[in-house]
Amino acid sequence: MVNLQFATVHGLYRDRYAYREHLTDVIVQHLLTEQKVRIKCRDYVKKVAVFRDRLAVQLPDRVHIYDLAHHEDSYDMHYRIKERIYKSLPCNLLVVTTNHIILCQEKKLQLFDFSGTKVREWVLDAVIRYIKVDGGPAGSEGVLVGLKNGAVLKVFCDNAFPIELIKQQNAIRCLDISVDRTKLAVVDNQNRILVYDLNTKEITFQESGANSVSFNTEGGDMLSYSGNNKLSIKTGNFPVHTQDMMGFVVGFRGSKVFVLHYLAMKTIDVPQTASMCRYIEANKFEEAHKIACLGVTEDDWRRLGMSALKSLDLKVARKAFIRIREMRYLELVSVMENRLKLAAGDDDAVSKAKGLCEAQILAWR
Repeated sequence: MVNLQFATVHGLYRDRYAYREHLTDVIVQHLLTEQKVRIKCRDYVKKVAVFRDRLAVQLPDRVHIYDLAHHEDSYDMHYRIKERIYKSLPCNLLVVTTNHIILCQEKKLQLFDFSGTKVREWVLDAVIRYIKVDGGPAGSEGVLVGLKNGAVLKVFCDNAFPIELIKQQNAIRCLDISVDRTKLAVVDNQNRILVYDLNTKEITFQESGANSVSFNTEGGDMLSYSGNNKLSIKTGNFPVHTQDMMGFVVGFRGSKVFVLHYLAMKTIDVPQTASMCRYIEANKFEEAHKIACLGVTEDDWRRLGMSALKSLDLKVARKAFIRIREMRYLELVSVMENRLKLAAGDDDAVSKAKGLCEAQILAWR
C-alpha cells in the first residue's frame, strides 16, 4: 500500500490568508470580504508567507516576492511580482517582512534582503517550534520565536541580539501577543494555554485542553483559543465564554474569529454582547464601549448608553447615543453636562445637580 500525504502550506497575516492549491498555485483569500485571487506559479510551491502588502512564495530554486498594486486600499487583491531571489534556500519555516525574508532551519534564523544577500543570522539555544511576525516599522520588524526548550524570544530585523520574553518548562506549540504588547499567550506541548503579563512575568490565566490561541487585533484584553472541539473567548478577568466549534483558531479580529478546519478557512461571528454586559455590570463603561465598537446590535448600544447615563458617565453615553442617532437623549446629555458644569466646585450643588439629573433621566424614560 502506498500512502501519499501533502503537508499544509499556508500563511496568515490579519485578514489575509494564503495557501497552496494543486501543488503549483497559490490562493490568497481576504477573510472579511471572502474575495480570492489565484497566482499561478507553474512550479512546485514549497513555502508561502504573507505580511501586510507582501507575499513570498518559495519554489524549488527561487523565491518570488509579490506586493499589492494599491497599498493604501486594505481590500485590494491585485498582487504583482516585485522581486525574484534566484537561490535555493532550504528551510523549515519561512516568513516575510516589508524588506526581508526570514528562514528558519532547526536552531538557526537567517535574514535575507530581496536581492538575495544574507544580512544577519541568529543561532538560538534550542529548536524553533513557532515563528510569527509581530509588526513594526519597515526594516525593523519584530519577530516572535517559540523554542522547544520553552523560551519565547523577540527578534528584531535590525538587532543582532534576541530578547527573551519568558522561559517556561514545556516546549512552545503556539503563541500570540496582545495589541498593546503587555500580554503573551502560549500553548505548550501539554495542551495548556498560559497568559503571561510581560511587565511582571507572572501567569495571569491558565487552562488545559487548548491547541491554538489568538488575541483580538482590535481589543487588547480579549483572546480566543480552541481545543476539545470548543471555541473559548476570554475577556479581561471575567469567566471564559465557550461554544462548540471544529478546527483551530488562527486569527481574531473585532467580532470575527478565523478558524482553520482541515484545509478550509472559515469565519465565525462571535457576539460581543456578553462581554459588554459584564463590563457594564462592573461599571467599567469605557471598556464596555471598546467592546461595543468590535460589533454589537443597536439594542446593545442603547443598553450601554442608558447604563452610562444612569451612572452619569456622560462621555460614554454621548458616544453610544451618537452611534444609534438617538437625538432626544443627546439633548438630555447636553442639558446634564451644563447643569453639572454650573454646579462644579460646590459639593452640595453637585450632589443636588446629580439628584436632578437622575430624576430627569427617569422622566425622559
